[in-house]
Amino acid sequence: VECREPQRQSGWLPPRSPSRPGMMGCGQAAARDEDFVPLPCDDEAIWEAVRGLSDPPQISSWEMLRERMVRYLAVMNDPQVVERQFRLGGLQEAVRMLGCGEASFFSEVLPALVGRALALPALKARLEDQKLRVLRQSCRGTLRIPRDVGASLLANMILCTVNEEWHDDQRMHSPSFVRLLMANQSQEIAKLAMFLHFFERVGAAPIPGDIVIDRVTGVTIDWNAWLESTTPLLPMEMAEPMQGFEEAPELAHADFANRYIGGGVLSGGCVQEEIRFAICPENVISLLVCPVMLDEEAIQITGAEQFSKYTGYGFRLGYGGDHKDESRVADDGSVLTSILAMDALDFRRVSNPSIEMQLHESKMLRELNKAHAAFVPVNELSLQTHPMVATGNWGCGAFLGCAPLKALIQWAAASQCNRRLRYFPFDETFGPELEALAGRVVNTGGTVGSLLRGLAEVRDAKDHLHPGNLFKLFESAHARENRGSEA
Repeated sequence: VECREPQRQSGWLPPRSPSRPGMMGCGQAAARDEDFVPLPCDDEAIWEAVRGLSDPPQISSWEMLRERMVRYLAVMNDPQVVERQFRLGGLQEAVRMLGCGEASFFSEVLPALVGRALALPALKARLEDQKLRVLRQSCRGTLRIPRDVGASLLANMILCTVNEEWHDDQRMHSPSFVRLLMANQSQEIAKLAMFLHFFERVGAAPIPGDIVIDRVTGVTIDWNAWLESTTPLLPMEMAEPMQGFEEAPELAHADFANRYIGGGVLSGGCVQEEIRFAICPENVISLLVCPVMLDEEAIQITGAEQFSKYTGYGFRLGYGGDHKDESRVADDGSVLTSILAMDALDFRRVSNPSIEMQLHESKMLRELNKAHAAFVPVNELSLQTHPMVATGNWGCGAFLGCAPLKALIQWAAASQCNRRLRYFPFDETFGPELEALAGRVVNTGGTVGSLLRGLAEVRDAKDHLHPGNLFKLFESAHARENRGSEA
């Protein structure tokens, strides 16, 4: 399945400009309007039209819903284009897929969705300074969002009330669900069904706990320091083949992310990250506040609950029904889940994405520091709650990364953070070999530095190097270093 660069998610706005500059980093200016997300309830003209969603008579048909939505969409966009293009075919199909029936959708699910959206003016008082802060690039930051507030923000995203043009200006994803609402592909409709199921489940009842979004930056380690690290390599566990991270809800989960958080969850994506964001809809709130990740950054999200199962993968993705999340819950009701979003290098545009090229110092350093930012605990409680990370073949599908090499890089980065890995090889066959190798290297005192020095030696030797023998070549180099240190 091809993983595309996220495109603008509106049917009528122009595409993202590739030359647009990034956001200002920390220390460049005091707080500005750009530091806070403009909420739809802060614009009187838009919000007056949005409130029309609850006007009598209650919405009871697709045409009534479309007509009410067009009122505010036409305030934010070209009215003629909106009237001509905006349709709800994807939403109709998602309701059929959900199985609740149109009568139940209009009498229960839609009122819950609209009620959550229209509660935003009152709920924003629970945000710091009653504003939704942007987690700016190059700035270490944490944002705590009460789940009730998050549900209201998500409802507004689904109803397309949020200013998507502003997000484009800030090098952020469009938060609009318009493409899903208009979708005609089954995998897109499946994602929308999962989002609707969230509101089918939560209804209007209070949702205890918080969603916490951390932008992690400033933890970069230079190449020489990585090579000299004496941090011990930690034991690694191996999952069964074809097993997904959902089988281990007690672990922190690596998110094989696009640099635009959420990837194509709202616009055509249907692989690991997009599926995770659809089955755990509260993760999508991060699209509102997280500009594109830089090379040395990662985003960690805690507290998002899984509400849906899924079937298939890629273009065969389907809605699998209700899911009861078995994750631990904190005293305040927060769900103790954690995803660690890290975008891999994309080798699709490289003429020869060989393992020799991927072993180059600059490539390994970039991936080490990216994984390090993702795996590093944001505080002591984070490490106590999630001492182990579930990960797998990061960047090894459409992005053409070498899976054995990425496994070793992630092992080094996690060990440097004092976190253990459980590796999910999925359809790769090297799981038993990697598990045995890790055990031998740990038992012989392997360190993060010795692992990376061994990989550098393998690279420089260029001795029949290919992905299938990387583990053997590395272990030979590691053994030679051990013999040399004992001499």
